[in-house]
Formats: sequence, C-alpha cells, structure tokens
Amino acid sequence: MAAKIPIRLTKEPLLEAIWEIRFTASEQSVAELLPGVLFERLGQRYRKLVKLPAWYIPPHLADQDPSLANSPKIRLENANQAILVGDRVIALSCRRPYSGWTKFSADIRALAEVVHTTGLVQKLDRFSLQCIDLLQVPQEIGIDCLDVKLKLAQREVHAEPVHLRTEIQDNGLVHLVQIISPAEVKMPHTQERLKGVLVDIDSIQLLGNEDSWELAEQRLDQVHTACKQLFFGLLTPETLRGLDPQYEE
Repeated sequence: MAAKIPIRLTKEPLLEAIWEIRFTASEQSVAELLPGVLFERLGQRYRKLVKLPAWYIPPHLADQDPSLANSPKIRLENANQAILVGDRVIALSCRRPYSGWTKFSADIRALAEVVHTTGLVQKLDRFSLQCIDLLQVPQEIGIDCLDVKLKLAQREVHAEPVHLRTEIQDNGLVHLVQIISPAEVKMPHTQERLKGVLVDIDSIQLLGNEDSWELAEQRLDQVHTACKQLFFGLLTPETLRGLDPQYEE
C-alpha cells in the first residue's frame, strides 16, 4: 500500500461515487413520502424526478427479495448528482466530473440531516461508500496496472480478460472489491465510450441497534479514508504516476 496518499489526481479516474444508507422504516411507502420533503428542504436543487423500474414492482413481491427491497424506486437529478430513494434505502450519487470529497461529503451530511428529521427511519442497518474508477492505461489493457497477482493452473494472467470479485474485512468494514479488465463504459451525457480497467470498491459499515445517525456521520470520513487507501494500495507505482498525483506540501 502506498505510504503517502495523494490529495487529488490531475487525471481523475473516478466515474461515480455513491453514498448509500439502508434502514428499517417507521412508515410504509417512504419512496412516496420522502421526495416532497427533499424538494422543500434542499431548495429544489433536485428538480427532475425519474421513476425507476423498482417503482412498478408490487410491494408484497419486493419484500420477498432483499435485492428488490433495497432497490431505489425514484431518482431526483441535479447536474452530475442524484438522490436515489427507496422504501428501505436512500443514496447520493456523484458522477464525473467529481466535485471532490469536501463538497460531496457536505452534500451527504445535508441529505442525511433531512432524512433524519423526517422520522421516517426507525433504525439504521448499514451505510456504504462506493467508488467506481476506470483506469485508462496507455499500455495494453490488463491487470498488470494493478498490484494484483493472478495465477491459474500455473499460468499467470496479465492481458487476458478478468472479472474478479472478492471481499476484504478490515477494522470493522467490509470492502466489496470488483475488478473488470477490459471494461468499456459509455458516458451518459456525451455518449463517449471509454476503455480501461474498472476498479469498483464498495466499503460497507454495518450498524447495530444502538448506533445512531450521529455515529454514522462521525464514521463517514473514516470509511472514505479506508476506501481511498484500498484503492491507492491497488495501484502500481507506474499507474499512480500516470494519473499525475498531487500531494500536500
């Protein structure tokens, strides 16, 4: 792992950062009740409302499948940010161009405060920070740009296609790490297609019955730091230099 973490990368590889919190609701149909409050309390920053596929799934069917129960039903959009709302989940997404952790974390805290004061959340279950990066390496696309060694049947994997998913537990966090090489991503607004190595890190903090909103807020920066350290620990020195890192003086 790199001894010193950059404060920024001139060639930003981040495609999207997503903060998500899952909860047990005190009321049914949170996805129907919450958007109006968000419109009022956040100064109508998120003006465009989009109903997602989960909106059309009957609640009794969604409750039988955890993946559906935790799926957002509505997206409120504002430029490169969006609020995602479900009956048991709320998330804030920031797409490229990334606004930086100072602004994004402030927006997370503002959103969390609004949701907290509604009384719609009975108990917090977990929160997570997911960072999806695309490394557009100049050399032949492969996992050699990462500090990853993969060997199958005495054969070392370099430029061959790879889809790797694993879990890393560290200091009470669970990091879900996914690496896809090669990967191709179509940017939503420009329709530009980018190719490279996708690194997806979802850092999860489980919360107990006694854990509060205040504790989740306090741990937000810690989870961000842990996710950031894991990402930079995956980069080889050559890959990091290619991203033009900037450090504190």
